[in-house]
Amino acid sequence: MSDANEEKPNNFVQWRHAPASQWIYCPLCREPLLNHTWDGRERRYCPHCGFVYWERALPAVAVLVFEPSRKEILLVTRRYPPFVGGLTFPGGGIELGESVADAAVREVEEETGLVVSLDRQFGTWSTPSNDTIITFFRGHPIGGQLQAGTDAQEARFYPWEEAPSLAFSLHNMVLQLFRMEMRMTIPTS
Repeated sequence: MSDANEEKPNNFVQWRHAPASQWIYCPLCREPLLNHTWDGRERRYCPHCGFVYWERALPAVAVLVFEPSRKEILLVTRRYPPFVGGLTFPGGGIELGESVADAAVREVEEETGLVVSLDRQFGTWSTPSNDTIITFFRGHPIGGQLQAGTDAQEARFYPWEEAPSLAFSLHNMVLQLFRMEMRMTIPTS
């Protein structure tokens, strides 16, 4: 049976990322939306039912999975835009009703087949465009079978000191912070 995620076109973009200017009709009552200023920001709203399109940053997670016995980190090759073919930490969006930690564990398993235990939260940062807020975790594998999931072309481990540049600037920053931390705690020879 085919998984619906496998059939996403390469230009797949979630509706939520559409700018407010692209919202023409109310998603609740289908009446035309108008512009109105609230708190100094122009927003799309429906004068018929009162719906307001509040543009908000989306919460997301990413996990730096470290395999301590081999001193390697887990990276995935992206299947979907942005940065198709680029390397990143496993991660993604948080589902409604899901905790940040549960989302992190789920995303790793979906993208890599591995079950992880989260060691700690690494930090939370906004993307350069400020449309996403990402909470990064550090974790280690405790089970599962390594295989690329539906959102990844490939999932594999890289030596932590030799891992290539990553597709997203925040992921590169977290990788550099991790390397600094490791150099202070683990002898490299």
